[in-house]
Amino acid sequence: MFDCNGSGSGQTASANDKTLVNTDFDEFRGWVSNADSSLSNRQAHSGRYSLTVGGGREYGMTFKYPLGELAAVKPRTLHVQAWVRVEETTTPAQLVVEVTKPVTSERVFWRGVHLFGGSKPGKWTKLETDLVMPDNIAFDQILGVYMWGNGAQKPVYLDDLRITSGD
Repeated sequence: MFDCNGSGSGQTASANDKTLVNTDFDEFRGWVSNADSSLSNRQAHSGRYSLTVGGGREYGMTFKYPLGELAAVKPRTLHVQAWVRVEETTTPAQLVVEVTKPVTSERVFWRGVHLFGGSKPGKWTKLETDLVMPDNIAFDQILGVYMWGNGAQKPVYLDDLRITSGD
């Protein structure tokens, strides 16, 4: 229930809102930077910025937030949608969604969503998928979202990311 949509609101949404993450990467509440910033103004689907990996950059900025502060109800599924731009026909790059325990960072859930599915080089393509969450996730656990280059040789861009709960 967190709005990072570039409107500058950054406020918690109503209890009926199932949006957990919503950003065009022009605002960053909940996102933490790695040492080699993956924020790019070279390509953007909307706004001025997108995230990028590949071409020597292995990881993008990471979103980390306790599930209990994002959702009123424990999610059974997560619906992920974003816009992706690749510079080669296939890429090993992935958008990673994970849930970890708060103290030990032990993974409770991890899924890498491949970013090349149906994308045409040089064109923005909509990515949409549903992820089934395990029964053992808890509100004190941390939702993490990041891009992983996975050895991609050319840049891959991600913008307008939205993750909603399907409880």
